[in-house]
Amino acid sequence: MCAQRDPMRRICRGEFTRVFLVLTVVLSALLFAPTSYAEYSTGPRQTGEEVLLELLVCPTRFMVRVASNGCTDKNSFKIDVKKEAGLSPKVPHYLLTIVRVRPDECKAIVDDGVLLLFDLARDVGLTGDFTYSITNPVYSLSRVQPSENSLLSIIERHFTLEPPKSRGAEPEPFAEFSMDHGYFTCYLPTRWKLERDPEGDEKAGIFEVRLTVSEKAKPEDGESYFFPDPLIYVGYYRKDNQQNKTYESFIKDYEELLLRREGSDRSRYEKPKEIEFGGREATEITYEVYQEVPRGPLVTIKYRLKARFIVVKGDEGFYVLAYKSPQEFYDEYSHVFEEVVETFEIGGTNS
Repeated sequence: MCAQRDPMRRICRGEFTRVFLVLTVVLSALLFAPTSYAEYSTGPRQTGEEVLLELLVCPTRFMVRVASNGCTDKNSFKIDVKKEAGLSPKVPHYLLTIVRVRPDECKAIVDDGVLLLFDLARDVGLTGDFTYSITNPVYSLSRVQPSENSLLSIIERHFTLEPPKSRGAEPEPFAEFSMDHGYFTCYLPTRWKLERDPEGDEKAGIFEVRLTVSEKAKPEDGESYFFPDPLIYVGYYRKDNQQNKTYESFIKDYEELLLRREGSDRSRYEKPKEIEFGGREATEITYEVYQEVPRGPLVTIKYRLKARFIVVKGDEGFYVLAYKSPQEFYDEYSHVFEEVVETFEIGGTNS
């Protein structure tokens, strides 16, 4: 302690002054210095949160393209990690921020920047079950010129970005069909087997066409896999048809069948639904039935048959559009029947 009359008083006072000045400078630096990495790094010579040229995120790794003057590498950055609540208590979510901590003072001109690959386990220390996201902003095309070395260009060269078509919706070739006497027209699948009996139609007063697709009916496990072919049926019942069927009696026959099979634990018959079809009165019928078909003295084929009928009232007769198929193949070919239904038009002749 410096005494008031101590000859060293002036020296002590000078020391206190110097200490005070040093503390003032240190405190000022702490209070007024900018927060580390608070600003964005928009160029290789700037430190801070990196503005990315490109970003590709994968389950175990992520890749970024960043600006470079020739000396930028993974050691130029650190990854800030923030943990927060995730999908469940056992699956947290992590926010990752890529921060440039070492400016690139080199003089090279690297127009495309540099690609850097980060491993989540090795480079970031994240393992186990989790989700993550990158918080860094990414430049838009107006700031980043297209390059053959860009991530997007590389992906486009090796992959087709068009979504694949589902197998059930593959295009089916169709051709226009016109029934005798112009009773109706529609488009029918050309790959399906078409069956017609014009002479029989004239005699019966029922003008019909049947289409089947046969590759699904081939036995693959002996006789135990032998199913009937998926079937599409389109027909016109003239007023004087030999079965004496009318629009009303056709619906009534189904309603009686529904009552007889009510409560069945193997089959399901839906109630007829009144609809409008091309501006005409119509009824839609759907059912699913359990079938047992003998195949020789020792084998019985068991399967479920699904069916959909659209019955349309004509000026005098009526029309039937139907699709039947074993349950295994029903959904695969239902789009074919939909095309037939959508293109079906009633002709001008109704006798």
